[in-house]
Amino acid sequence: MDFKEVFDLFVKDAPAPAMVRATLENCFSATEVDRIFAENAEAQRENELLFSTVVGILQLTVLHGQKAVNSAYEQKQEEVGVSVNSVYNKLAGVELNVTRALVRETAARKMAIVEQLGGKRETLPGYRVKIADGKHLDRTERRLKALRGINGAPLPGKVLAVLDADYRLVTDVIPCDDGHASERSLFDDLQQTVEAGDLWIADRNFCTIKMLRSIVEQGACFAIRRHGNLRPQSAGKRKRLKPCKSGTLYEEPVVVGSKDAPLHLRRVEIKLKKPMRDGKKTLEILTNLPKDVSADRVASLYRDRWTIENAFQQIAEALNGEIQTLAYPKAALLGFSLALVSFNLLSVVKTAIAVANDRDVETLSSYYLCQEIHMNYGGMLVILKPEFWRPKFADLNAKQMARELLRMAKHVPNHRFQKTKTRPKGPPKNTEHKTNRPHISTKRVLEEAAC
Repeated sequence: MDFKEVFDLFVKDAPAPAMVRATLENCFSATEVDRIFAENAEAQRENELLFSTVVGILQLTVLHGQKAVNSAYEQKQEEVGVSVNSVYNKLAGVELNVTRALVRETAARKMAIVEQLGGKRETLPGYRVKIADGKHLDRTERRLKALRGINGAPLPGKVLAVLDADYRLVTDVIPCDDGHASERSLFDDLQQTVEAGDLWIADRNFCTIKMLRSIVEQGACFAIRRHGNLRPQSAGKRKRLKPCKSGTLYEEPVVVGSKDAPLHLRRVEIKLKKPMRDGKKTLEILTNLPKDVSADRVASLYRDRWTIENAFQQIAEALNGEIQTLAYPKAALLGFSLALVSFNLLSVVKTAIAVANDRDVETLSSYYLCQEIHMNYGGMLVILKPEFWRPKFADLNAKQMARELLRMAKHVPNHRFQKTKTRPKGPPKNTEHKTNRPHISTKRVLEEAAC
């Protein structure tokens, strides 16, 4: 039996792992990873250890192929050719602009494939809908010498992620290696990405005069929840509208900013049927969308903000995006960014499955998809070495790659990867928290130890 026959058997019986490996070779090959490093690294050099080799080791951990970086290293030790300490030193020094470029540049390739698949949707016609949210990476183990004597939970960093709602892909990430950093400290980098025709959807932490004004000046729009510190002035009559899905709807023209440079906005207010997690029963959304976008539509668009929360949840449940053994901040941020790359990879595969089988992509479960990948991916790679995949998929353009994915996706049974319906959860139970355990920034502890 030749390699083609073996590949056809995998496509027939376990198409998802084959689709993942093919997409990985097309969008995230070793050659592409090394190119991104060469073009974006400023201080770090590859020397005898290629950046793609380090990424390959870390990716095994992120995709749950291995539980820890050291285990993944042992699996690839012969081809790596350097000590495990060299691998950890490389991970510890990866520059943040390289980490960001991995997500941005590979996302552009996946967007082209999704468009060729016919999986792009129009969330709001005429706008590129972008959902922004921040996340503190979870605490790591205190493996570093400087952390061992500290009674605190070490935080390796913070990220701002941007999800394109039309493509269902994370298109940008802004990493910060200070675990105490706030979302607002990263706004300058985020503002540089705003373009005319964008619609930015975000939570209240993004609601600052500077951020709102920057979006308006770039010819873009926003639908952002009002922060309590921002107090708009009424500029017209408050109208009660028909009830929406979440509750009773109100709309009012408002003005924010100084008298010399006012911003004329709309405030969409929802009196909620059920209180939010923080106990509040009123939700206020500020927007500069034109009046032909109704208040009900604005409220619906803001509800899409949970899409990026779901992405973070999938990374936590289906991918090993926050590796507790990676205490070095830059290494932890690289691991999380590779999880975002893997999330995009799964999103492309889910889109192909949905299009090929006339299913709704929202009904497909990333968790069940990852389960099948974990069961079959390793065995597939033992039989079908990289030398088989590279000539077959590496040089395909977006249209050709979409055609291959659709061909493989037709072998996915209709019932496979279907989400399971769950009952509504009750209120969370009160839990006791450990005392005298503050959060600490790993970066700041390491800087103090180096002094």
